[in-house]
Amino acid sequence: MPTTCDGGARRPGNGSPSLRVVCALFALAAVGAGTGVVAPGTPIVAVRIERHDIYDLDDPATSSWPYRWVDALHIQTREEFIRSLLLFDVGDPLDPARLLESELILRGTGFLNPVHISTRPVPGGAEVVVETHDQWTTGVGIDFGISGNNRHAGGSISEDNLLGLGKSFLLDVRSDAERTTTTFRYRDFTFLHSRWQLGLEHKKSSDGSTDTFQLEYPFFAILTPRAGGVEWRREGLQEYLWSGGERNVAGQANTRSFEVWGGLRLPGDGVLTNRLTAGVFGDSAFFRGWHRLDGSYYPQPHDRDLLGVEVGWEHQAFNWRVVQGFRAWLRQEDLPLGPNWQLTAGLSLPAFGGDRARMRYHGSLTLGQLNGSTYSWLIADLSGRVEDGSLANGVTHLEVGGALIGTAGWRARVAADLGNNLDLDRQLTLGADTGLRGYDPNTFDGTSRVATNLEWRRRVTGELLHVAALGLTAFADCGKTWGARVGPPTGGWRSDVGAGLLVEITRASVVRILRLELAYPDRGKGPVFQLTSDSLF
Repeated sequence: MPTTCDGGARRPGNGSPSLRVVCALFALAAVGAGTGVVAPGTPIVAVRIERHDIYDLDDPATSSWPYRWVDALHIQTREEFIRSLLLFDVGDPLDPARLLESELILRGTGFLNPVHISTRPVPGGAEVVVETHDQWTTGVGIDFGISGNNRHAGGSISEDNLLGLGKSFLLDVRSDAERTTTTFRYRDFTFLHSRWQLGLEHKKSSDGSTDTFQLEYPFFAILTPRAGGVEWRREGLQEYLWSGGERNVAGQANTRSFEVWGGLRLPGDGVLTNRLTAGVFGDSAFFRGWHRLDGSYYPQPHDRDLLGVEVGWEHQAFNWRVVQGFRAWLRQEDLPLGPNWQLTAGLSLPAFGGDRARMRYHGSLTLGQLNGSTYSWLIADLSGRVEDGSLANGVTHLEVGGALIGTAGWRARVAADLGNNLDLDRQLTLGADTGLRGYDPNTFDGTSRVATNLEWRRRVTGELLHVAALGLTAFADCGKTWGARVGPPTGGWRSDVGAGLLVEITRASVVRILRLELAYPDRGKGPVFQLTSDSLF
């Protein structure tokens, strides 16, 4: 039985003072969400779903023909799909924590925002009201982006909420500096009307192809007792190493990987949760024909073939805040506070079928804090292998940042990627796409890098025509690389200053913030223009 905040059925040790404090906070948060006088533990006698289309046609501001056409063309999210994601049902005791987490899961679809769950007293118990607002999910059009001297263009047809059932597909054709690629992707949040999730992807490129299959029963909620799945990926592509914004080294890379895993949630109070995972994995890579494009010699990356067993530990804290004004201005955003961390280690041995004794590892830590309207965060991530008594292909990512949430304010971050004995097919470049916006992407080579970013931004309009909001930004960047492999590093610190226009797409699930930025470097060529929907931080 799930732990509740009402002092009812509990596991041993759940009556700690810290748990009672957290439960009180949950109750206060639920009151703020509209639970009113309904006490935790009250039996739920009804769950009512109130669905809202993209536009409210009863509102005079959105009742004209363009908005009617949008609603007519859009298939609204079905009630049965919304119910399938809820963590409560009729007959359950009211638990504010499960209501809050259900909001989080619904927003996590990307096409339901905002989401509000409230309760009201009714004869015999409580009625829970789940209110959702749909976003536009169909994408048909032309995609074009510029980042310095790199351009990409293409066309796509996508649907993030097929027939209102939460299934998605994508057919995309695009061309960029490396290749021309046709992608088909299908994802199903509720495969066969269950908690299982299915993902399929096929990419056919001008220089190879990629196939991915994933079927898993995830830890979809903090109290999910079991999880498991299988993942498989095959890729064969012509890969490149870059310097000066140009391809410098090319070679064929063929990779295969798979993982079969299962996981258990360990006993706990439902606030701080620990999970244990275990499984088998395979990871192989084979390289052919690596050379510099000017015809000179470049050493061939070493082949590898791992096959073994893997174990992991995951720690999750039921701790986040719902805000507006962090990355987007007019939609709900869920900011994790944590601390959340996980560590996985896999051992490959010749006895298991691997080429030699190796251990691969991956660990991550996220921690956030919200003081008033200031959000600060810490992210740490490390990955690599241990072989022949030393580290191989190790990368440690460290990031700290802070942002003032709201319509205007400062934002800053420092992010570092520290490489250790990287594989010969890997590099860490620096340019407009990695935080140094005054220089073309992949300008500076390295096996380690650091970037600092400071920017001010302000929303200058409300929702224009009920489709977008505009904002302005001014920024300064600074960064450096070292350990260059195929081209020059930064040779010390490089910097830039710039300004841009931010466009928040308010009624669509596909694009959140569109960035149009112009940055002037401290030395070198003229300004670099960037048009992208990727968030820098």
